[in-house]
Amino acid sequence: MGSHGAIFVLLVQVGLILAVSRAMGGLFRRMRQPQVVGEMVAGIVLGPSLFGWLAPRVHKDLFPPDSVALLNTLSQFGVIFFLFLIGLELDPRLLRSRGRSAFVVSVTSIAFPFVLGAGLTVFMFAWGGTFDPAQQRLLPAAVFMGAAMSVTAFPVLARILTERRLHRTELGAVAIACAAVDDVSAWVMLAFVVAIARAAGAAAAAWTAMLSAVYVGAMFFLVKPFLHRLQLVYERQGRLTQTVVAVIFLMVLASAATTEWIGIHAMFGAFLIGFIMPKGTEFVRHLGEKLEDFTVVLLLPIFFAYAGLRTKLGLLSEPALWGQAVLVISVACLGKFGGSAVAARLTGMPWREASALGILMNTRGLVELVILTVGLQLGVISETVFTIMVMMALFTTFITTPLLQLVYPARLLLPVAEDTAEAPGDAFRVLIPVADPRSGGPLLRVADLLSGPGTPPPRRAIYALHLARPVEHDAYRAAADLKYAAGPDTAEARAIESLRPLLAHAESHGIPVEPISFVTRDAAADIARVARARRASLVLMGFHKPVFGRTILGGTVHRVMTGADSDVAVFVDRGFLGAQRVLVPFRGGPHDLLAVRLAARFARYAKAEVTVLHVVPPGRDPGAGPGAGNGNGASTDESIRRAFDDPDQPRPVELRIVQDPSPVDAVLRVVNEFDLVVVGVGDEWGLETHLFGLRPERIAEASPVSMLLVRAHVDRPMPVSRGSPSDRAEAESAPQAGRLSTP
Repeated sequence: MGSHGAIFVLLVQVGLILAVSRAMGGLFRRMRQPQVVGEMVAGIVLGPSLFGWLAPRVHKDLFPPDSVALLNTLSQFGVIFFLFLIGLELDPRLLRSRGRSAFVVSVTSIAFPFVLGAGLTVFMFAWGGTFDPAQQRLLPAAVFMGAAMSVTAFPVLARILTERRLHRTELGAVAIACAAVDDVSAWVMLAFVVAIARAAGAAAAAWTAMLSAVYVGAMFFLVKPFLHRLQLVYERQGRLTQTVVAVIFLMVLASAATTEWIGIHAMFGAFLIGFIMPKGTEFVRHLGEKLEDFTVVLLLPIFFAYAGLRTKLGLLSEPALWGQAVLVISVACLGKFGGSAVAARLTGMPWREASALGILMNTRGLVELVILTVGLQLGVISETVFTIMVMMALFTTFITTPLLQLVYPARLLLPVAEDTAEAPGDAFRVLIPVADPRSGGPLLRVADLLSGPGTPPPRRAIYALHLARPVEHDAYRAAADLKYAAGPDTAEARAIESLRPLLAHAESHGIPVEPISFVTRDAAADIARVARARRASLVLMGFHKPVFGRTILGGTVHRVMTGADSDVAVFVDRGFLGAQRVLVPFRGGPHDLLAVRLAARFARYAKAEVTVLHVVPPGRDPGAGPGAGNGNGASTDESIRRAFDDPDQPRPVELRIVQDPSPVDAVLRVVNEFDLVVVGVGDEWGLETHLFGLRPERIAEASPVSMLLVRAHVDRPMPVSRGSPSDRAEAESAPQAGRLSTP
């Protein structure tokens, strides 16, 4: 980068790495992949395989060879503290036997891939083109390849389990326990490889082994009791002080430095001190929270980028080398999936569960990348083998989620929670997705008025939905057979907190509400699926000020409005106390007709005075002509009054017809006379759904009173009866797990 200093170059590199890794992680998350897969791909994208190939001069300016050493140093800090976090999360109780299946699968899922990996190394040495006998020795390479084939990505596996709601099933518990055993075994084997690679002879290797044993003994018998004393300090003070954090960081660095001096790599010291920390405590949880974001968000992407700079797909320049790559991937899948699935089946697991376990155990991800980088730095493997193994790690992690969905679909997790009562044809069902706890009470008030206060089920139903983001600690706790409670960082706890105001309001006013909660990757898609499963008449969402853009009908709201098979309403709360006077702006479109129908429900159940403001262009007859009717041949006046055709209607609807070139101005001039405005989404009102809208919605911004912005589902009406077999089959696959009870 010209005459700029090394710090400037490093800052530009880190900024680029962070931006690309977050973008790729978000993209892969939308593809229903673990975010870490996208971040790993981002490292390869920034390396010579893509960026360097597309723009070699720019790549050389951004990543000059003399700057790679600084990136390597930062990446090593990321690996050290990430290994500390892995050790922190690995509870020894995970290693306890969960029965014959867990023990057999654990042993087989280590031994079978190890043997295949070691044998494959011998074959690759003989084949040539990947290993260089002048640079790599067969024994360390064979042991290393066996260890690399045996590993399972413990953190990635935990995230997949929580996202798939498998963490509290026996399958999930066995999977994470086996992964824990596999990872610990892989680290032990890797330490052995490092010791062999670094030792200058048998005497040096024996000396390294003796020092390693002394070090491990000192950690368990001297350092572990001291860590328990630090936990007592935390419990006495009630918080994690900076002094305690500094002491722990110093111990991590000291332990890493010790193992580096012994000759078994710094990361083993960081892993072991995390492993001996007190488990299942608030002390460890708070410590992990302090360290996790900085390590995972900033330092690990630098490690991915460094690994990407060392991944050179151009080295696979011959068909024979690509043949070896396919062989490595095949052997890796055969060893992990085949060994785990067959072992589980032989111990009595059904084929479906055994296959799902094999798929989960085949997840490698980030942990594999760490091991491969160590092997490359030590010279145990060549850059060609490193590139092939990185491809294998990405492929085996990428296929986990789609294969798991195919073999073990979500509908098998819990029995389908269908409504058993026959719903009348006019039953009104409202689904309320709640993200902000403060919006729960007002949304429930609106839903109650729309569905008819006092109307008993099944003539009406209100569902409160909270979608939680996955928390990996849920999987660890469930697998360790701890008393699984809704701790402060579990999805269940966050659901309870988000729904608490709504449920409290429901209890105090006697409103029947069914709460639903589950972990989600895609909130909009899951809202639409639940609405379909529960045959919702209306999805009622809250208003949230957009972070980007200026439209309130963007982002998740846009995707729900355009993807749900039901009508959707967005409530803009401006101090809503009740619907005594309701205004409905009207131009005759399908969304306006929905607004009229909802206003009729306010009139029926809330005894509201409803005014329909029909705005027409100057000089146009409001009762006839294009745009004046309801699209079915009826006049505007006729279609509006048909919506209010109810003998119990306490007050007649007031129809005002005004001629104005600006419909929005016509509404804003009279809006102060009302306490609620129900308006259909449409361009005439300046309301359109956009994923990233930049145009402000003036009618919503300028209105001083509460608004209900509604969009009718006009493509296919939602069934109000039990539906066709295809409808019910689709409903069965919608998430139904994790339902809460009203506090």
